[in-house]
Amino acid sequence: MYEFVPKEKTHKLSKVERVRRLLKSENAQSHIRSLMRALHPTEIAQVLEDTKPEIQEKILRQLPKEVISEALSEMDEETHPGTLLTRLRPEVAASLIKELAPDDAADLLSQIPEDYKEQLLSYMPDEEEEVINQLMEYEEDTAGGLMNPEMITVKADMPKLDALREVVRQSEGMEDFYTIYVVDEENRLVGYLTFKALFQARNSELVRNIMNTDVISVRVDDDQEEVAKIMAQYNLPTLPVVDHENRLLGRITFDDILDVIEEESTEDLLNFAGVSEDENLRGGWANSVKSRLPWLLINLGTASTAAFVLSQFEEVISSMAVLATFMPIIAGVAGNGATQTLAVTVRRISTDGIPSRKALGVIFKELAVGIINGLMLGAMVAIGAMYFNEDYRLGAVVGFAMCANLILAGLMGSMVPILLERVGVDPAVASSILITAFTDILGYLFLFSLATAVLF
Repeated sequence: MYEFVPKEKTHKLSKVERVRRLLKSENAQSHIRSLMRALHPTEIAQVLEDTKPEIQEKILRQLPKEVISEALSEMDEETHPGTLLTRLRPEVAASLIKELAPDDAADLLSQIPEDYKEQLLSYMPDEEEEVINQLMEYEEDTAGGLMNPEMITVKADMPKLDALREVVRQSEGMEDFYTIYVVDEENRLVGYLTFKALFQARNSELVRNIMNTDVISVRVDDDQEEVAKIMAQYNLPTLPVVDHENRLLGRITFDDILDVIEEESTEDLLNFAGVSEDENLRGGWANSVKSRLPWLLINLGTASTAAFVLSQFEEVISSMAVLATFMPIIAGVAGNGATQTLAVTVRRISTDGIPSRKALGVIFKELAVGIINGLMLGAMVAIGAMYFNEDYRLGAVVGFAMCANLILAGLMGSMVPILLERVGVDPAVASSILITAFTDILGYLFLFSLATAVLF
């Protein structure tokens, strides 16, 4: 019988890596069950993600189906764990699917070819097949795509003892549950019960008298990012999902949201760096080129615009080459200032949001920061320019250009993401490239326009 034997936490990573290396030996491959005995299903998932197909098949065939099912559900979606099922006989693959919660089963089946999926579903009871098919109809990044239809529900007009019997009956075979939901005769969500309230109530007490009606729920088509915000804001272990008529459809648990938070954070980080969210982090070079090249082309266009601006001041640069030494300083510092402002603003938008009544306050705050930083850094650059070049006019030009560009960086770094969010564009996607282009182009304009007016 398979038994997970936990080891010291500090050895887990090396333990997974050690198993990966051992599996490269044919002698070790004949002892897969014993090698995997010390691994948790999550760690087995890590091994499956980075081993050759033939070894994956051996692992799938030798471990208990309940362990393999959990490992498949824990695998990174980018590794397409559902495709592993296609290497097994349909009846074997179907037995693995049956071990999973309906939402995990739907996620795996959505990754495999339609004809093979139909084969697997044919081995399942009609009721389970209908539930899984319905889950696969929801968009992947919505509450419906995350929810598990398995939950505990009781009627509002039930006495306490009847409700307890329902909880015992419905929880049989259920992996875990945290909340008892209360519905009416039309299956509309009307409240929820805590176990403490249920156990402490008198036996004759009706559920409606002990339930909490202040229930927070999400619609089935709500975006997963909004779901994650609600669960984090209210510290909820589970969240009910309802349709537009408030009928209860399922629940989302905190472990599902942990995956969403990681996914959304990765997406925001990639977008902020000018990388498409479609890039597979484990994919090959072709996938990476496809996702990155469009953003680099946009960046090439903005850089060419900055170069065009510089070309208009060729005479100024040639007659006073020292100005060129300050170009990277002014553009670089302002670019970093804009990135700081942008990061704070985008983060605020993604966590708490910025309502219209607070938008001006955010912009003015960042503008004030830009003014203070601009005055301080502008003064430092001006003093340096005057000291090394013995020309107070050059110092004034460089200092004023630095100050003006940092003020602009604060203004653009806060205003652009807010405006993009208002028109329905993800501010993490487009803000970085736009603001970098603005600070470069206008920084050069400030520097050379002032130099033309003051020094020539």
